[in-house]
Amino acid sequence: MCRRSRRPARGAGRAARGGLALGLAAALAASASAAPARAEPTIGDRARADQLRREAGELVASGRPESACPKLEESDRLNPSTGTKLELARCREATGRLASAWALYTEVAAAAEAVGDARQAAAARQRAAATEQRLPKLAIVASAEVQALPGLEVTLDGVDARGLLGAARPVEPGKHRVTAAAPGVQAFSREVEASQPGQLVEVRIPALQPELPAQQPPPARLVERRAPTPYGERPDPIHRNLMWVTGGLALAGIALGSAFGGLAISTWGEVEDAAPTACRDPARYRDCARPVPALSRRAMSYATVSDFSFIAAGAALAGTAILWWTLPPDGPRARARVHVAPGVLGGAVVGVF
Repeated sequence: MCRRSRRPARGAGRAARGGLALGLAAALAASASAAPARAEPTIGDRARADQLRREAGELVASGRPESACPKLEESDRLNPSTGTKLELARCREATGRLASAWALYTEVAAAAEAVGDARQAAAARQRAAATEQRLPKLAIVASAEVQALPGLEVTLDGVDARGLLGAARPVEPGKHRVTAAAPGVQAFSREVEASQPGQLVEVRIPALQPELPAQQPPPARLVERRAPTPYGERPDPIHRNLMWVTGGLALAGIALGSAFGGLAISTWGEVEDAAPTACRDPARYRDCARPVPALSRRAMSYATVSDFSFIAAGAALAGTAILWWTLPPDGPRARARVHVAPGVLGGAVVGVF
């Protein structure tokens, strides 16, 4: 009874494994038929591939698998074979690229079973199962409505994953990004982390919403232009303000010069009044006693301040005149009147515009 009960179970297991192998072999055959036909390797390619494979074996034996993997990849490119792929899978497993190693083990097992190499298929299946236990899994789930979208593109870490929908696939520990996009709908993107061995992370793609219509730029704001005056455009406000500043400085200089000029004149009058009695030579103001020298120095100081004030006023007035002549038209200009303002030691030209 026991033997009879075991035989059907054993037969069912073989049938399941055979179905998996046939499915993977069919997938590989489909991908091979979809890819462009590759020319048969030349004698030189085969010799070079064998040499690279031997060098890779020596590197693995010396504990340097990270240097051996590129040689095995090049060897398999020159002369593809399940034996080279199996060695490459072991090399990637040794360097920690477990998900890549699992994919190669699975590919080798399917290819070996398809050609009847049971020993190699069993070895590859055993390594694939052992590697799978050390990896987390990621499943991408999408509804039938999403899968029916025309032009749907699903990627896992930038690689096409449309064929992985609904299946849990071993992935490298760490963060992974799943995206889904189709014409006319909003794209979906999600980053997940799968780090624990045996952990199953599921990413469910929701119903993709229609793409929002492009937003129209806001209408340009109309800026009301001030109507020009009958005499032309209004003057530049900065230009006009500078003209008022220089004009104010000119008036302040004239007022200050006039004030100190008046003080100089009155103080000099006091000198003239005291000179006849305080100076031996009143005509030339020599040998004078106090307060004539102090009054004389004060009068000269007042006169100096007055003169410098009138000079500054003249410079400011010249700047005002330049600004006035370069002012944009805004009506008829006022007539200019110019006269001379006398000072104690000089004078200034005063203009009214």
